[in-house]
Amino acid sequence: MKIQILDNAKKKKFIEGIEDLGVKKIRELLIRVGIERIRAYSGNLSTEEIMGLWRILPIEGVGLYVGKDFVDRSGVREVRLSVDGMHVWKEQIKEKILVLDVEQEAEWFKGKNVNLTEEQTAKFKDTKGFIAVKSSDNKDFVGTGKVGDEGRVLYGFLPKERRRKS
Repeated sequence: MKIQILDNAKKKKFIEGIEDLGVKKIRELLIRVGIERIRAYSGNLSTEEIMGLWRILPIEGVGLYVGKDFVDRSGVREVRLSVDGMHVWKEQIKEKILVLDVEQEAEWFKGKNVNLTEEQTAKFKDTKGFIAVKSSDNKDFVGTGKVGDEGRVLYGFLPKERRRKS
């Protein structure tokens, strides 16, 4: 699988995709793996050394998987952070945060869509794009979601390996 180290212009475009969450600066080196997966690397290897290694031994797991940069079905470019990406930049994420209650959190971790309360609906009714989702104790990010159905439903993007069994 081909890797591409993002130059400053492409890195800036990725940051613009998650700017509405509050992320303004990324110090790590961003690497595109395949078509849409983005990984962040903060080690001591230079870009030339990484590419040299890739030519010898096709590596795709350099860095931490932090999100996707893709074009959706309707042709709109979107950036979605992974749970790990949210934890890497958690100090910067200050906007578009939805805190789940205990019942909603149980549904979330089963991989189901979550019905929002009236208060949550009022807050996220006109929200576009992805939002950050926090646990009921308001301590940790548990993933990203999208609000739909006029702000009444949270569509989750929780990977199967992170879901709880019923």
